[in-house]
Amino acid sequence: MSERLDTLSRVSDPHAGPHADRQAADEYIASLPEHAQAWMREFTDYVASHYPSVPYLMFRGRPMFKFEGTYLRGYVMFTAASKHFTAHAIDFDLIEQAKPRFPRASFGKGSIKTPFDDAAAEAPLREFVDAVMARHGVPRV
Repeated sequence: MSERLDTLSRVSDPHAGPHADRQAADEYIASLPEHAQAWMREFTDYVASHYPSVPYLMFRGRPMFKFEGTYLRGYVMFTAASKHFTAHAIDFDLIEQAKPRFPRASFGKGSIKTPFDDAAAEAPLREFVDAVMARHGVPRV
């Protein structure tokens, strides 16, 4: 848990203070319905623990892991709606390649939208995150 907190305390705005993004992320996740909180915690914890070198910050009010200095160069972001969990990335071709692994999902150019009741999507989503990180040379621990 302390490793996650250390990862979460990195911020994108040096004037915001050491815990601004962590607090905002925790508040966002706590505001979600319980089933959405579980998915968000699963995936934000997964990235924070396996890719601690990637800053965890808030972007447009949502948790994001951004690397390479600007979101236009690479990120993984998660959002939750009433019936689905969405993983976002700028790696559009990886999303296209992943489509066959998600029979119940819907897709945007930069997103995979998975129904909350599709537990079979969890492992492929983690693999998608791993593929995005590998593409950008982010080491997995």
